[in-house]
Amino acid sequence: MIVPDADDHASYMLAERLRTSLRDTFSSDQVPITISFGVASFPAHGESYGGLLGAADDALYAAKELGRDRTVIYSREVVGILTPLGQPNGPRNEHLATVLALAEALDVRDRDSARHSHTVGRYAELTARELGLPADAVERVRLAGMLHDVGKIAVSNVLLSKPESLTEDEWSEIRRHAEIGARILANARLTDIGEWVLAHHERPDGDGFPFGLSNGDIPLEARILGVADAYEAMTSRRPYRPALSHEEARAELLRNAGTQFDPEVVEAFVQALKKGRVEA
Repeated sequence: MIVPDADDHASYMLAERLRTSLRDTFSSDQVPITISFGVASFPAHGESYGGLLGAADDALYAAKELGRDRTVIYSREVVGILTPLGQPNGPRNEHLATVLALAEALDVRDRDSARHSHTVGRYAELTARELGLPADAVERVRLAGMLHDVGKIAVSNVLLSKPESLTEDEWSEIRRHAEIGARILANARLTDIGEWVLAHHERPDGDGFPFGLSNGDIPLEARILGVADAYEAMTSRRPYRPALSHEEARAELLRNAGTQFDPEVVEAFVQALKKGRVEA
């Protein structure tokens, strides 16, 4: 199906309307009929007929691998990280379908969250590089940044967009997202990333969640995610507050270094800011 003048989100919504309509129409039949869609857009996912069709086919493959009756948007960035040697036409990675679906869930559910996840991935990558991590570890941290909030797909949109203060029960539900995300990633055989996601809200002073770990027990990668996540969140508008300036957010990181944030990671991030590697 060719959809002129439509971006990923519009194409996804069209595919979902068709998919659910067909499913509902045939749901009472002796053999229910369902349909799956793979979505790819020009030129982001392919600049030729073959490239675009191949990207859509990969996304469709992901939809089928995940149980059919769903729509998946192709994600070149995730494929580039997980496909051997970054070759688009190389052998399929056994985790490709699952991670494509995770990226699609983040991208489609809320556009602000999609920007947040990709920006956190970039911040985490630059911080890891500033800390001198090996190239493969830097790429792994970047992927973790992209997927750090995937557990929020199990949290009500009403809570995530609520402009008023949350109740204690509502906070408890939102805080479950780290554990849910870790389970999702472990099931995708991304256990190391799952462990970092699980711990990225822990704090050096032990006042974080879900386990109240202190600095020595928190993986470095999780500490990187914590700083990247906080900085992006502070500099973005939220339903309950306006965005802070980059100067205000940087000052907040420095003020809380040693309590909420790892001082070494904060210093590396601030150095990346000074070098112009991160938008300031």
